[in-house]
Amino acid sequence: MESIDWLTDVYERAPLFLQRMRGSSVPGFFRYSLTGDLFKESSDWGLGNTVFSVKALHVLGTLQKMSSFERDELREGIVRFERPDGTCSDPLIAKKAFWREKLAGLKHRQFQNLFHQETVRAETRQARSALLLLGETSVPEPKNLPRTPEAVLPYLQRLDWSKPWHAGSHFSHLLFFLKHAKGSNADLIQTALAFLASLRQRDGGWYQGSPSLQQRINGAMKVLTGLQAADQLTIDSPTQLVDLALTAGADKQACDNFNVLYVLAKASAQTGHTYRMSDIRSFALDRLSIFRSYYWPEHGGFSFFSGRANHRYYHARITRGLPEPDIHGTVLFLWGLSLLPPILDIDIPFTEFVT
Repeated sequence: MESIDWLTDVYERAPLFLQRMRGSSVPGFFRYSLTGDLFKESSDWGLGNTVFSVKALHVLGTLQKMSSFERDELREGIVRFERPDGTCSDPLIAKKAFWREKLAGLKHRQFQNLFHQETVRAETRQARSALLLLGETSVPEPKNLPRTPEAVLPYLQRLDWSKPWHAGSHFSHLLFFLKHAKGSNADLIQTALAFLASLRQRDGGWYQGSPSLQQRINGAMKVLTGLQAADQLTIDSPTQLVDLALTAGADKQACDNFNVLYVLAKASAQTGHTYRMSDIRSFALDRLSIFRSYYWPEHGGFSFFSGRANHRYYHARITRGLPEPDIHGTVLFLWGLSLLPPILDIDIPFTEFVT
């Protein structure tokens, strides 16, 4: 079937694309876009680029075959951004996003990220999950992590659950760190799960108010990544989430295209792949045709936007947005492909990672 046959080309050519994206002088450095980056390898940046590359290499099975020297170089590309407090952050991204973060916070009267703190938390989670793929077994604990059940509840209540994409993301970060922090945090995780249950809506999503379909689906994706990271991926009435995901149409960027597929795949797995499988397969095949429009076969990578590379990362302008693939789109679409084998009976060995 043509809609599936092109995946063999992806599996064979994507490692070549990732090799081409490697830097030449800084260990573990990768470019963000193929040719349009605004900053050079020597500019002390690229944390996200390396994290995305590690995860893409894992999906392709390449990471697992690398020598210890090659894996150490990738690790160096991440840990060089470690800060004394255990967080990981790209200084160039913080600098270039400074004013846009302030203006966005003032415009929307949301001040949680006014001083880059939420971005640092997200960067740290992504970096630590990549280091786990590289073989690290422990995760340094952020200083502001809630350490008692009494602290977990207000932490989650302060999130704006009328915007579940954002709130779900920080719920996911919390569960990731609680799972991997030292000591037993089972009671804290259970407190978080109890709060989450209070947000569950009839359509299967977790939110308050009346957010858009995009917000509901993308928010559900973030919640599910947290549940999976904490080994708590058990969903009551998963058929509701299947129905919710199947209402989504074609989306405009890689995040949306991936998020809806992730929700559908995880919810379907919870039903034992027994509920609306004909609809799910049709949806997945249609999603594949959308994925293909982001693929650059001459390069072996995907672009974040259809027809061009992403130009902003955490509010920072980092590329010229040229018509070419980028590392961000590539990892998201590869991750999406790794979810398809049990749905479409694909035997190409894409390997999912837990982020």
